Amino acid sequence: AKTDIPVLGSVHSLETFSSNDGPGIRALLFLQGCSKRCQYCSNPETRCIVDPYKCPEVAVSDKQIGKVLEKYKQFLQPNNGGITVSGGEPLMQPDFLRLVFGRAKKLSLTTAIDTAGHGNKEIWDKVLPQTDYVMLCLKAMDLELVSLISGVSNAANIRARDFAKYIRDDYKDIKLSLRWVLLKNMTDTDEEIEALAAFAKQLSPVFTHVELLPYHTLGTEKWEMIGVDYPLENMDPYNYDDAVRVQNKLRQLGVKAELYSK
Repeated sequence: AKTDIPVLGSVHSLETFSSNDGPGIRALLFLQGCSKRCQYCSNPETRCIVDPYKCPEVAVSDKQIGKVLEKYKQFLQPNNGGITVSGGEPLMQPDFLRLVFGRAKKLSLTTAIDTAGHGNKEIWDKVLPQTDYVMLCLKAMDLELVSLISGVSNAANIRARDFAKYIRDDYKDIKLSLRWVLLKNMTDTDEEIEALAAFAKQLSPVFTHVELLPYHTLGTEKWEMIGVDYPLENMDPYNYDDAVRVQNKLRQLGVKAELYSK
């Protein structure tokens, strides 16, 4: 029986040269569809879940992605470069993701997921054996706050933490970083930062660092484009000096922290 039948993914877009989303130079694949409704989402147009078998305009096969990676592999291979899959929520399409990562591995490229920790062990076991890096966006530690930010239940947010622990326990070769969006007086409080540091320390040996993402207003025009009011309209971009202070606090607590910069 022929096994090389392409699987279709629901894809929003593909960038071929990113230097901000994992090591080296990376192809950055944005998948369509997300289970969360984050207030600061910078890709709200990727939220809608679309069936690629019914909507050919979003349908891309793992084979097509493989051809793009093949074309650019000489630029992507150095310095542990490769492909990062974001979204949307990549773990909503685990079969497609697994095959894309399989193709990347055959080209000696590293694989990374930018995720909010959707799914369960069955889904995670499809993808994690082919994964080198996981960038997990936790949103917040206090469960009321995280539900407010993400627009979903406590259970979904606890699952994200279970995902991190599952990597720690069962996939010790993966390098796991925690992405943390800084919102003034919400996710930058002493309580939140101390809880984040305590959680990060539980994730040895897979944990590498916290990546601090100061809140920005890039992407707000996309909310207008899709006809939805932007929930954080009155929030200013996060102050750089304050972000450095949070970075220093994490370091004082014994946790490696880096500032994300575009």
